[in-house]
Amino acid sequence: MTLPKLYKKNFFDNVVVVTGSLNSGKSMVAPIVSSLKKVEHLRKLIEVDQILHLTNLKKIKRESAVFLIRHYLDKSFYEQLIGRNINFRIGDETSVFTSKNPSELIDRIFIKRGEHLIKKHKKNKTIFCMDTHDGMMLYPIWRDVNRKYKFINIFRNPIENVNGCYNIGQGKIEKIIFNEIIMFKKNKNIFPLYYLNKYKDYPKTNPMDRVIEEVLFCLKQEYANYKKYKNDKNCLFFENEDFAVNSHKNVKKICKFLKTDKSKFTKTIMKRERCPRIIDPEVYKEKYKKIKFLSTRKSFQKLLGFEKLFYIRKKETIDK
Repeated sequence: MTLPKLYKKNFFDNVVVVTGSLNSGKSMVAPIVSSLKKVEHLRKLIEVDQILHLTNLKKIKRESAVFLIRHYLDKSFYEQLIGRNINFRIGDETSVFTSKNPSELIDRIFIKRGEHLIKKHKKNKTIFCMDTHDGMMLYPIWRDVNRKYKFINIFRNPIENVNGCYNIGQGKIEKIIFNEIIMFKKNKNIFPLYYLNKYKDYPKTNPMDRVIEEVLFCLKQEYANYKKYKNDKNCLFFENEDFAVNSHKNVKKICKFLKTDKSKFTKTIMKRERCPRIIDPEVYKEKYKKIKFLSTRKSFQKLLGFEKLFYIRKKETIDK
């Protein structure tokens, strides 16, 4: 006898997911997306990231993961509409004080809660915005969650990804107290998901090589899905540096993609995010030299090999 399947229909279908690998530039792009008309303030939901990764690793059944994510997202978006769990911490990306209109979010704590709010925002075509890691890498699972969601994928030169991840201590991730990356333990070895199939190598690998392995693990799968879904109507792709330099042109693309427009707050938010900006090529050269010096020749060559694919993707994205 076949058991009934789990069922949960989303309240909110009009969702934009700003995504990319760690240190790809999501935090530059997402606030600008949230500044547009009809777009809600940014949500960052690490629990969703973890469910997706565990599903990808077959630690959670796909049916269960889809059910949980649908429930969690609807709950999170609804709570934002009624002013529940507002973040008042200064400087956080999701803080009420970094939103385009703090007073509007604060006033929500006084409104009447209920189904009428859901109906109102569906009628007004409110767009909910969230930031997630590795969304394109995990895109097939996201498609099961909701095929109406729209994705803005930010990708970056892998040299930049590696440098940023190394600077925040990813090379010794098992020692980070506030680590949010999924970890495993085998005997005395503690290691991140990127080393699941070769955990015995983790203790012997130097920190920079570990970071290169992490970045390439994510970017290779992201690139494979980019090639598969690059013409998907629900996906929009930007290279980090091109977005930063040609911000106005790229924001117009986002407005067209989301069927909205800039708000009176967008200019201020773009200025806060330093968009547009000038990129100094010497900075890249210094990062290149540092990674080359701190990594083994084998790992560095693997990184340079993937960098060639990055330039192909960058050209395709900009020319499109």
